[in-house]
Amino acid sequence: MRVRLIALVGVVVLALLASVAVDPSTPGTGRDPTAEHMYAPQGTGNLLWPYTSRTRSIEGRTLAINVVVRADPGTLRTALTDRSEGNWTAVEGDDALAAESSPWRPARGAARYTYVAPDRNATGTWVDANYQLGTGAYLGRRVHVRVYPAPSGNWSAIQAHAEYWDWFRLRHTVTGIRPGAQFIERDLRDEPFVANVAREYHGLPGGGSDGWTTTIEFAAPVALVGAVAVSHSREWLGEGWSPADVALPIALAGVLLGVRSLGLTVESAVPAADPRVFAAGLYPVLAFGPPALVTWLASGRPPERTALLVGGGLGTGVVLDLVGVGVREVPIRLGVHRLALCCALGLFALGIARGDRRTAAAGAIAWAAALAAPLAGYA
Repeated sequence: MRVRLIALVGVVVLALLASVAVDPSTPGTGRDPTAEHMYAPQGTGNLLWPYTSRTRSIEGRTLAINVVVRADPGTLRTALTDRSEGNWTAVEGDDALAAESSPWRPARGAARYTYVAPDRNATGTWVDANYQLGTGAYLGRRVHVRVYPAPSGNWSAIQAHAEYWDWFRLRHTVTGIRPGAQFIERDLRDEPFVANVAREYHGLPGGGSDGWTTTIEFAAPVALVGAVAVSHSREWLGEGWSPADVALPIALAGVLLGVRSLGLTVESAVPAADPRVFAAGLYPVLAFGPPALVTWLASGRPPERTALLVGGGLGTGVVLDLVGVGVREVPIRLGVHRLALCCALGLFALGIARGDRRTAAAGAIAWAAALAAPLAGYA
């Protein structure tokens, strides 16, 4: 038993460390990008650093630019906010109101920058997103877009990505940039004012990019109208099953799904309120609900079976939650963090079932650490 306990604690610790170590962002040198790390989008006459950054330097590099639209920036904005059937919403900063022509709520997102230069011999400019767009539910899954009109010329760079509201991180988790570009392609491809939709290879991977960018060209003139559990066989097949053995995993999965459903329901019912207020109110249910259920239902139960049921129930809830919001590709950091949560709660259940306070305390500490890690930016 002691060996199994040590092994379980080890899994929790290693999973947490792995979720910290696997970081998709690439630091940089703190300088502006060089010409070798930029490319000239066809038909723009400028050089573009095909990434976005948290700061005005390559040190803050994050997601890749994945769409370039050759059109008057004002016309592009009208096309997205007034005409699109993709239920876009427009924002300029965190507190902006939706465009009058759009019935949808504003999207929200942190500031990100990209870099544009007139040519290889000239100094470029860090460009802030002029506006942001989003489709989907804030507390569910959405496509989020930042649009960067070029300092000169009739073209705009776009960073589009799919993301979902992560209750364990209390912020959005990006699941990929390709779905974002595909959404824009589908949204605009068949419009009469779009002359061409193609893909251009620039050979600069990173930030989720495979080195390709979607290019969209508007016709001129343009007229727009409207707009995973390994189990012990004896334990699983042994006698002594009770309703608690069924209720535990179902209740744990239900907590995750219930929080998600309630968040979406309240967001829809009170569209004028900031969704983050509802998130703050529901997060304690997610943090304290699973341990409370384990304390209530796991006491006196077969320890190993109970630990597996708890870990499996929470894991099932995680999977169903991701499927429910349309996530199909799970980042490694996200997967190892969710494994850490399942192992931590399983360890807590093992201690509760045995009546072993030390084991239960270790599990509770591991659960708290696994919850705190993403909130502190480490997962």
